[in-house]
Amino acid sequence: MKRFRILCLALLAGAAAPVAALPDDASQPIRIQANSATLDDRRNTAVYSGNVIITQGSMRLTGSRVTLNTDQAGEVSKIVAQGSPATYRQTPDAGGKPVDARALTIEYHADVERVVLIDQAFLEQAGNTFQGQRVSYDIQRQVVDAGRASGDDDASAERIEIIIQPRKRTEPANNDET
Repeated sequence: MKRFRILCLALLAGAAAPVAALPDDASQPIRIQANSATLDDRRNTAVYSGNVIITQGSMRLTGSRVTLNTDQAGEVSKIVAQGSPATYRQTPDAGGKPVDARALTIEYHADVERVVLIDQAFLEQAGNTFQGQRVSYDIQRQVVDAGRASGDDDASAERIEIIIQPRKRTEPANNDET
């Protein structure tokens, strides 16, 4: 039985092809490092605790506790990383700069390839930063949405801060010959 549980845990982790930014990320093996792991077959969850590091290709997710949920077919449906802070890093394009993020809670929604940063959220993309209580990142479209959760009309909600780097300008050629 113990061997079966370890095998199931390994299969559950192997099914976790969650984040596919670089073309070959999804085909890369998943490596999970943690101090402990608990598998719940009935709930299709695995909980990793203690300095958890999950890597796959260019993706790296860390936290003190990570919960991985799968659907009935064994596909990853959601990953929740908690930490002080939890971190996420992935390179969206070959040769491009990585997306770096941190928050007390990071949710990865596999069905829509979206990372949601909750509580002390911070995301940096190509030198631009997004900061607030909630920041959402659409991996496929490389779109950041910062601010209140949808349907939250509370005008007193915390404000967000965005810093956008200036575009690099090229100097026009000087055609004056004097």
